[in-house]
Amino acid sequence: MKNKTKNLISVALIVITVVTLIAIANFLGIGTMRSATAIGYVSNDGWRNWSASYTMLDGTLTHTIRPRDTQEKIHVEVVTEDGSISIEMKDADGNVIFDEDNIETSTFDVNVSGKVVVRIEADKHKGSFNIEATE
Repeated sequence: MKNKTKNLISVALIVITVVTLIAIANFLGIGTMRSATAIGYVSNDGWRNWSASYTMLDGTLTHTIRPRDTQEKIHVEVVTEDGSISIEMKDADGNVIFDEDNIETSTFDVNVSGKVVVRIEADKHKGSFNIEATE
């Protein structure tokens, strides 16, 4: 009986620790938050960049980009083969600095100052995106 109690306490502590670490990561904007269905999704997530290619993406993704002090732009490349994709970017204060719906294949730059929260909404989108801080 003592071993069962110790095992339950150990499991509870592990679960609490994992949940706490996830909450801290979300609060600090570390990682990519996904509420999407993806098929063939391959991504590269970093502090200063975020890219992915996929056969199908449907839903919402969020990632924080942290440019260096000398990096004043976010460079965006989108490839749309099918479906639709929308991108919204907010600065550290929550102000929308970019918002575009139904983006076709294109390349563009967004002026920034400081960290940027990028939110992607896809509706059965086939293609890719590359978002990176540049000078």
